[in-house]
Amino acid sequence: TTKKKMMMMKNPVILMACIVLLSSLVTSDNTFGPDKCCFQFLHKRLPANRVASIEYTDKRCAMEGVLLKTVAGRQVCADPTMQWVKKILESFQPKNATTPGHEGSE
Repeated sequence: TTKKKMMMMKNPVILMACIVLLSSLVTSDNTFGPDKCCFQFLHKRLPANRVASIEYTDKRCAMEGVLLKTVAGRQVCADPTMQWVKKILESFQPKNATTPGHEGSE
């Protein structure tokens, strides 16, 4: 009966170890930060005709920013509160559309 008790004690320990391991694997994706963040913004105005595409930074970034890819292939960060950046953002948005990931209040 001592062997049975030892086996019964080992099973819950193994089960708990498996649960902890699986839960750490499932949540490991959330421990990494966003891929692209802005740490400083472009200081001068970029002409709208030089912007090929826009991409918003992840909400988990310390600074909310917009990544502007130029027609030359260079990517720069811009402050979305600046008027010239707002105009560029508007030109890339279809009429009556909301900004992806930025709608509503939080």
